[in-house]
Amino acid sequence: MIYALLRYILFSGCSFLLLTHGISQNFRTNNAFQEGENITYVVAYNWGPIWVNAGVVTFSVEKDKYLGNDAFHFKSTGRTYASYDLLFKVRDYYESWIDPATFKSFEFRRNIYEGGYSLLNTLRFDYPGNRVISNTKSNNNPQRTDTLKMLPVFYDMLSAVYFTRTMDLVNLKTDVKIPVWVLIDDSYYSIYIRSLGKETIETKEGTRYRCVKMAAKMVQGTIFRGEEDVLIWVTDDENKIPVYIEAKIIVGTIKAYLKETRGLKNPVTSLVR
Repeated sequence: MIYALLRYILFSGCSFLLLTHGISQNFRTNNAFQEGENITYVVAYNWGPIWVNAGVVTFSVEKDKYLGNDAFHFKSTGRTYASYDLLFKVRDYYESWIDPATFKSFEFRRNIYEGGYSLLNTLRFDYPGNRVISNTKSNNNPQRTDTLKMLPVFYDMLSAVYFTRTMDLVNLKTDVKIPVWVLIDDSYYSIYIRSLGKETIETKEGTRYRCVKMAAKMVQGTIFRGEEDVLIWVTDDENKIPVYIEAKIIVGTIKAYLKETRGLKNPVTSLVR
């Protein structure tokens, strides 16, 4: 659950596929990340007045080949700490292969274990056929294959996170909303991101960053109330890394703190010295 929630939190709850309007979402160029980048977050959950560090989430970028094509290979893992495993054990693995020139996905894989529930999902992208082929198997359902019609502009869960970092978030005007259509399972939902201006944020280690602050309206359901439930602080520099994320959920609050970065493409000019 913790890791699944962070997936919603990081860059406004991008799920399997993401489609946005109002601001062009066609990929132009990537000046935000490179091969060898690694980013780590600590995720905390509040139990009444008590905050508990529940787990860690990592993101990494590698160069790879996919069926002979040059590819970015995105990886993300999420796991609860051993001390939290007795309450709710999480071991999640996500992978995505994309074309670096177009940002179109080749394949996406999700292999998760969350509190006794396991699921394996693979998305393969058939551009000539204008379709996405989804294969899913869980511990309480047999394997099934679904075919989804492609949208004009879309991304898988991981490529959506990295694509968002290539956008010009720094120069967004305050209160400008970016509408987002999200496909969750077999339904589309409308959410949005709203720019809240700029703030300086301090990490748990005492490091201070100049950031762009954004709010995200989420999908009403079992996790969110359907309001601007998520706040995100992104570094005010070319890397555009989420430094701090806070989400109000129906049963409490979750926070994600930036812990470590390695292999960044650009100098961290947002760092307050």
